[in-house]
Amino acid sequence: MRTLPLRALVGARVSIVQGPQKVSHEAQLETATKWAESNGYEIVGRFEELGVSASVRPDERPDLGQWLTEEGASKWDAIIWSKMDRAFRSTRHCVDFAQWAEERHKVVVFAEDNLILNYRPGAAKGLDAMMAELFVYLGSFFAQLELSRFKSRTLDAHRVLRQTDRWASGMPPLGFRVVRHPSGKGKKLDTDPEGKKLLYGMASRLLDGWSFVRITAWLNDSGALTNQERARIAKGGKPKADPWSVSNVIAALTSPRTQGLKMHNRETVLDGNGEPILIGPPTFDPGMWQQIQEAAQLRQLNRRTPTETANPMLGVGFCGVCGASLAQQISRRKAKSGLVYEHRYYRCGRTPVRCNGVNIRADDADLYLEETFLQQWGDTKVKRQVFIPGEDHTHELERVNETIARLRRESDAGLVVTADDERVYLERMRSLIERRTNLEAMPVRAAGWVTEETDQTYREVWPDGDHRQLLLDHGIRFDLMSGNPFVANVFVSIDRIPLRDPEALRNH
Repeated sequence: MRTLPLRALVGARVSIVQGPQKVSHEAQLETATKWAESNGYEIVGRFEELGVSASVRPDERPDLGQWLTEEGASKWDAIIWSKMDRAFRSTRHCVDFAQWAEERHKVVVFAEDNLILNYRPGAAKGLDAMMAELFVYLGSFFAQLELSRFKSRTLDAHRVLRQTDRWASGMPPLGFRVVRHPSGKGKKLDTDPEGKKLLYGMASRLLDGWSFVRITAWLNDSGALTNQERARIAKGGKPKADPWSVSNVIAALTSPRTQGLKMHNRETVLDGNGEPILIGPPTFDPGMWQQIQEAAQLRQLNRRTPTETANPMLGVGFCGVCGASLAQQISRRKAKSGLVYEHRYYRCGRTPVRCNGVNIRADDADLYLEETFLQQWGDTKVKRQVFIPGEDHTHELERVNETIARLRRESDAGLVVTADDERVYLERMRSLIERRTNLEAMPVRAAGWVTEETDQTYREVWPDGDHRQLLLDHGIRFDLMSGNPFVANVFVSIDRIPLRDPEALRNH
């Protein structure tokens, strides 16, 4: 009887997909493939872990993990790596994987290391097999030791680089790309035109009065990618559906990193003179950056109710009996034809017991409010809130004064010794005093919001506008006392002036 060949899974892993390592995974796959073919194995699958650390458990790795489920493991008999450190840099992970492979009667191969763990039924269990396991465990130990040394060297390097204008490593901030340092040693940051354009789009909308929630929705709706998503796609991964969140929008528009400043533990890194270290060109000029920070601060201090909601009556509609907000209720009914009909209602939202009779068809109430709004303001020009940036250089002035005071202390302490020291000292003091004089002459103006009129009417913007937000902006309140018979009041909540006769709804 003919024996079927063992089914082999070959794979590769690299932690960093750049420089000379960007093709090393191809060499690893070639090595594993040649070993499988030369030993008569049938290759049934491949996995490539690009940009994945060996410190990650095998079953948690994005590509390999799918082959280690019960279903995935049933499709192969042997797994082949080129070398030990391509598979593990943790002795514990190695032992756990070996136990997993033994329980499922798998063969584990490290081709270049000439190490094989054969847990197939009938495989030899003598001294050679025991020695193979020992060498595998020892190999994983030394791989883990090397990883620990690598991390230590990296931390030491980062500690040295921290006081320079060089970029250490990692994902650059939005608006930047990593380039070679002009000195020829290491890397630094330069402007990424695509990212900078995106930042300007975000900033202009913030200054136009957009909320962070609205900016986030705009970014996701327009398909804009974060730096992380671009890197994910470059590695062959799939982008997330909505990569932007409110938190990373706020960070992009407020972090000093956006201005090219070096950061460590959320603090700006200062050089020996007490000045921030610049590792890339600022994205915004100082004046615009200050406007963005003032607008962001105002937006965070005065957050309005988010306009994105599943309930169009939130903040507008209330129970006229108990005062609770009107809740939206959706029911679906399947007809004999197979079609599904949806019915929406607004009802008293009090819990646990709501007021009887306080409910109405949502379409009727929505149309009633639309007609009421357009009757009152349809031909009125749309007004919008515009942010007027302020101007305040107090923080910069304080920093200049602190630097002047520090230089004077150094002089008083006798640290200015040679003629060259004196020349450098006087040049720096002259420059700082000139800067202080200019800052003191600059005006101080508080930022704020003003209302301006546009060329469009509310009737023109209503079809595509946020109806709920328009109603909220005008202070409209809808109090429903009863749906049948219809009893309700619609008024401006500030002065409670009725806007329409409730009988109007009955005539629809």
